[in-house]
Amino acid sequence: MLVQAGRILRADRISYDLKNDTAKASGHVVLNEESGDISYAEEVEFNDQLKTGFVKGLQAYLADGSRFTALEGQRKDAVKTVMRNASYTPCEPCKDDPDKPPVWQIRASKVTHDNEEHEVSYNNAWFEMWGVPVAYTPFFTHPDGTIKRQSGFLTPTAGFKSELGAFISESYYWAIAPDKDATVGVMAMTEEAPLGLAEYRQRWDNASLELAGSGTYSTRVTDENDRDIRQDEEPRGHLTGSGLWDIDDKWRAGTNIAVASDDQYLRQYDLDEEDVLENELFLERFSGRDYAVGRALAFQDQRVGERRVDQPNVVPEVLASFVGEPGSVPILGGRWEAEGSFLGLRREGNDQDLNRLGGSIGWQRRLVSRFGFLTTVEGNVRGDIYNVRDRDLATPGSGRDKTTTETRVFPQVHIQSSYPVARNFERFQAVVEPIVALTAAPNIDIKEDIPNEDSQDAQIDTANLFEASRFPGIDRVEDKSRLTYGLRTGVYGYEGSNLNMFVGQSYRFDEDDNPFAAGSGLNRQESDVVGQISGNYKNNYNLGYSFQLASETFAAQRHEVDAGANWDRVQLNSRYLFAKGLAGTEIDEDREQLQGSASYNVTKSWRVGGGATHDLGETPGLREAYGSIDYQGQCVSLGLTGIRNLTDDSSGDSDTEILFRIGLKNLGEFQASGLHVDSSEE
Repeated sequence: MLVQAGRILRADRISYDLKNDTAKASGHVVLNEESGDISYAEEVEFNDQLKTGFVKGLQAYLADGSRFTALEGQRKDAVKTVMRNASYTPCEPCKDDPDKPPVWQIRASKVTHDNEEHEVSYNNAWFEMWGVPVAYTPFFTHPDGTIKRQSGFLTPTAGFKSELGAFISESYYWAIAPDKDATVGVMAMTEEAPLGLAEYRQRWDNASLELAGSGTYSTRVTDENDRDIRQDEEPRGHLTGSGLWDIDDKWRAGTNIAVASDDQYLRQYDLDEEDVLENELFLERFSGRDYAVGRALAFQDQRVGERRVDQPNVVPEVLASFVGEPGSVPILGGRWEAEGSFLGLRREGNDQDLNRLGGSIGWQRRLVSRFGFLTTVEGNVRGDIYNVRDRDLATPGSGRDKTTTETRVFPQVHIQSSYPVARNFERFQAVVEPIVALTAAPNIDIKEDIPNEDSQDAQIDTANLFEASRFPGIDRVEDKSRLTYGLRTGVYGYEGSNLNMFVGQSYRFDEDDNPFAAGSGLNRQESDVVGQISGNYKNNYNLGYSFQLASETFAAQRHEVDAGANWDRVQLNSRYLFAKGLAGTEIDEDREQLQGSASYNVTKSWRVGGGATHDLGETPGLREAYGSIDYQGQCVSLGLTGIRNLTDDSSGDSDTEILFRIGLKNLGEFQASGLHVDSSEE
């Protein structure tokens, strides 16, 4: 055995020339590197502390398990190894037959492994799968798998889409420095001009930045009077970005950017599926229990046709929240809280603008009686000043003046109490907890001069039933007094299984002037009954069921069921949704949908799966279906997926796509769309 500069040489026979620093070894030669790499050979001759020399009959194993074989090789300064008639594979040898060809390997007349650049390059290379040559290239290079970041070309993607034709996309990744990188690429298409793409990322000690964008010069199709009209070619593109700056331990600033040239661009090129793009600039402060934020927001609606909504710009929104320590309120005990805010909404042209200045102060205390009652008492007073310009006179109840100023003060007291009772049994614990809440507030008329910007989507559910306000915002208040009651029960097995149930309802003492809209479940004196059942049995079966029933007839208003089963080799999941339509609104039809999916692990490596979404409502039919076959091996992964989509967001056209995926360890992943057909008719 010979040890030099951290390297260990073992062999049946070793001779060392001390004067010339030359070592010769033969017979079961093994060289261990400091990096963890191990090389086996028939004969070696090294000098310069085992850094440089000749190797015959080489088998080299890298730290990640990859290996080289070569008839002979030349080692240079322990950095480069040049091998002749060599092969490379990251696949483990077959345990039953080690001489059997690996799943895949690359054979070449010359292979060079550069330890400094962490790169493997080939001359006259053949790519083989299961010992069969399938592809040839005169030159090829890839990372050696020992580092996570390496400059080079990424795996290409290819396919076909009716709007774009046949396409292929290739990108180059540039590892600029440990704190920054960039990716640039191009997508070539037969039906449209090439598309350029770029991404840049950088991190500092207390900040980060990400930018991405694309651009092209192409056409698009618009719907005009139920006719598809192809527009002239024009510059098109998009830009997204995010930045975050931790100024100090209390202050943080950031931005989020998302803009597109038109509402079809992102979906046409499969870049994004968002309905609304959000742009934000913000400044935050964190201090103990206190929080403050100031931000400006702008939106770009990507929905087409009647689904588009006039999105106001938020310029600005300022919020400051302060929460006292528990027990900080003299005499009364409990804790105090205060909040102040300003909101400015701006719309284009003469559309409605709004300024809202508001604040609130409150108190809360939690009590535990000696009999086991858990009670939370809280009081709150909120005041708001509204200034509205260019009032939307077309909206019912919007007022008569185009510019108005209005004030509102709203006090409220909310008391919630529960009495949890538990009993232990041999295999489980049972808990029963009745809950009741009393909310008291004065009668506040809905002022016509106060627009409803943030409280339109009010909907009763188990999450907000016991909240002091069931409105999602503050433009509308829930006045007068009410009683809320419910029952929560649970059974908890000691081995981890559980079953939870909840049901509840609220009752307004005065049925007049209800502030909630029809369909909310809160627009009657007695609210709709809401409930939830959820359970898990030994982590193999799970169930989630939530419901909303009409207060008088108990007719179904909403049902949601999620169920799943997970065995060793089979996984099943399903979801059912029903929502009652609201006469006189945009959603006047019942919505009913069923989703299901299943997968089966044929072996440890092979998996098949499929799923479908079916509409059971007013226009029943299949909406989406897919099936897949996947293989996950030690050094290769394969996948075949077929998708049938009948609900294209932008056009409503049908869409069928077949995707093939192959992933090779240390080489990346290739994904191809073998078939992609758009059709508006079945």
